Amino acid sequence: MNTRYSRPASLRAQRGAVLIIALILLAIMTLLAVTAMNMNTMEERMASNVQEINRAFQTAESGLSMALADSNAFNTSNTPAAPYVSAPQAIGTYNASTTYTSVFVQATPPPRGSGWDISRFAYYYFNMSATGTTVTGSTTTLNQGAYQVAKK
Repeated sequence: MNTRYSRPASLRAQRGAVLIIALILLAIMTLLAVTAMNMNTMEERMASNVQEINRAFQTAESGLSMALADSNAFNTSNTPAAPYVSAPQAIGTYNASTTYTSVFVQATPPPRGSGWDISRFAYYYFNMSATGTTVTGSTTTLNQGAYQVAKK
């Protein structure tokens, strides 16, 4: 018995279609992988930028704390024309530095009921500003008001 099996004509016409479909799917998967890698790189850059901005903010916060602790910052001769400006100071291991400025605004009598004698004491108001800068160039500036109760 010598019987040969022959394929129908519709199946013979599809020879090589699997190869073309596989190549198309491989190209699509390659494009998806390259796009995912590019997105990952972009997200890494964004995370790094957020970290640098946060580092600059924390450095500026430290500058404000340093200004509040500096007795020279609370001097009434710190006018807008001649403010007190600190020298740049490195902050810990942040690879960042801060400078702060203090300007005397005005003196007012203590409010009624505060317990301070109006004839002997006054509230001295100051505007303080601190700028934090990282080595990559990120900068943040914070402003804060402060007052000091002192003898007239």
